[in-house]
Amino acid sequence: MTVSALIPARLHSTRLEKKLVKNLKGIPLIVRTYQAVNSSKLFDEVKVVTDSDEIIDVLKKNNIAYFKSIKPHKTGTDRIAEFADDMKSDLIINIQGDEPFVRKEDLSKIIGVFKNDRSKKINVASLMIKLKKMEDITNINNVKVVVDRNNDSILFSRNPIPFVRGEYEPNFYKHVGVYAFRNTYLKEFSKYKQTPLERTEMIEALRIIENGKKIRMIEIFKEHVSIDTIEDFKRAESILRKK
Repeated sequence: MTVSALIPARLHSTRLEKKLVKNLKGIPLIVRTYQAVNSSKLFDEVKVVTDSDEIIDVLKKNNIAYFKSIKPHKTGTDRIAEFADDMKSDLIINIQGDEPFVRKEDLSKIIGVFKNDRSKKINVASLMIKLKKMEDITNINNVKVVVDRNNDSILFSRNPIPFVRGEYEPNFYKHVGVYAFRNTYLKEFSKYKQTPLERTEMIEALRIIENGKKIRMIEIFKEHVSIDTIEDFKRAESILRKK
């Protein structure tokens, strides 16, 4: 099985402007993410996918391979799906450009799900981690997911799900935005239009659910530090200082 990683990268973000070209301890964030993915040695190919000339300038200076988007895109998955036909790999991993601390162990887990799926019933897989603090459960920036007995996703929401009505205390899981797609399915995804729930919650995984497909969720046990806000950025700097 051949495996590639594509890192979607857009310049403008709502909560932290131009974060991907912002220096994190002297190295642009998008470069740090690429280095973390590439150094895992799990992939036959790693490329960034962007429509931004400013990001491309940074990539060129650091000898990083990239695709330049021709079309405008609503989500990172739409952005990588544009190049599904250009990729010869069986499996494509979508890793957001703001994930400089993505863990090799977690990437190995998600790849392993497909290697063990000899019947090829799984087309999409992603990651989740248990939430323990109420402030994290109620935080709308944390996308929550509920799963069935096979760990296939049932629903994603920014609200706390499931709703607790009785005395039973359920587990709450946060969706970690790393996706793995069979290349054949990524081509199918590229034909989907945005769906009502996706447009309501602004969660691209809901487009898959609303089209009647399943996402196999894999539990991980160490938090990824994604860079969404200035507070996240400062936290990342603190982690690097300690290293």
